[in-house]
Amino acid sequence: MNINLLKSIFLLLFIHTFLFAQDQKTVTSYVDPTIGGVGLILVPTRPTVHFPNSMVRVFPARKDQLDDQIGFFPLTISSHRHEWLFGLMAFSGKADTSHWKKRFAYDKEKITPYHYSVELEETSDKIEFTPSAKSGYFRFHFGSEAHHLRLQILNKGQVNIDGKRNISGVEEFMGMKAYFYGELNTDIVDSRYSNNAEKKVMIAELDPKSRTVGFRYGVSFISIDQAKMNLQKEIPDWDFETVKGKAEQIWEKALSKIIVEGGTEAQKRVFYTALYRAYERMIDINEGGKYYSGFDHKIHESKEPFFVDNWLWDTYLALEPLQTILVEWSSRTISPGKQCSLKGVLFQSFVRFF
Repeated sequence: MNINLLKSIFLLLFIHTFLFAQDQKTVTSYVDPTIGGVGLILVPTRPTVHFPNSMVRVFPARKDQLDDQIGFFPLTISSHRHEWLFGLMAFSGKADTSHWKKRFAYDKEKITPYHYSVELEETSDKIEFTPSAKSGYFRFHFGSEAHHLRLQILNKGQVNIDGKRNISGVEEFMGMKAYFYGELNTDIVDSRYSNNAEKKVMIAELDPKSRTVGFRYGVSFISIDQAKMNLQKEIPDWDFETVKGKAEQIWEKALSKIIVEGGTEAQKRVFYTALYRAYERMIDINEGGKYYSGFDHKIHESKEPFFVDNWLWDTYLALEPLQTILVEWSSRTISPGKQCSLKGVLFQSFVRFF
């Protein structure tokens, strides 16, 4: 066979393979977290960035998807539709008294289940976030001089600076406490509180030489030390892209448990977004072999996951039967502290309802 003909055949095969690969979409790419972002009667859904069934759940704090300003980013939430915990915001430029509660106009927002990015209009600061199970990683790209990080308590508690690069906090909610421990990859050169006695809102000025700054943190319902251990276990290095890549892989594996054949692009977008919502809860709050139970307000040791935040408000009709298929629940501990299978919980709920 003519050598030029062989070359042409191989070239055509390569082009066909390349174009076919480009046309393949991951199931995660169908997810649109902004769907349901405007609630006309009930509260809107939030464009949550998180691991499936995990503690850290982060989104921009605003009224709804039509709100053109962001107040902060909660480091996590206490429960679905309940108290947000530990508000964080980064900005550049001169900080004055208006910045204690300042909300920021934004643009160029991009949201996936595993990554969030946005640009603040006034200063061109870019904020990114990617999650792990009990920890998270923010990356800030400052567009102007004078770089600041604002951390605030949203209920009752305080924020503390522990050295040049470490920040921690405790927040009380619904008779319980949440904790966080965070680390910066640059120095804090100055800081101040809106009220020195309360220490609820703090603005830290960061080293101006660092235009791109990382902030990684862990959360806990047990202690600040446990939050630190959660961070060190899940995000030991300053490698944002690695954390982001792992989060994307985890979501692709979770959502690929159901593969849709046929249907339109819009139908797949709706379906996989709904499936992504099904993984927001229940959440596993076992932290390295122990968990805090809101049922008896004690810390328990367990090798099994401990799932909370299931609500059982109509979720037993469809969501929880779906979870028995998708999630390897097996025999698990489910709040309020009874060892049982999820199927048992569904049956008991069915009996009580009827």
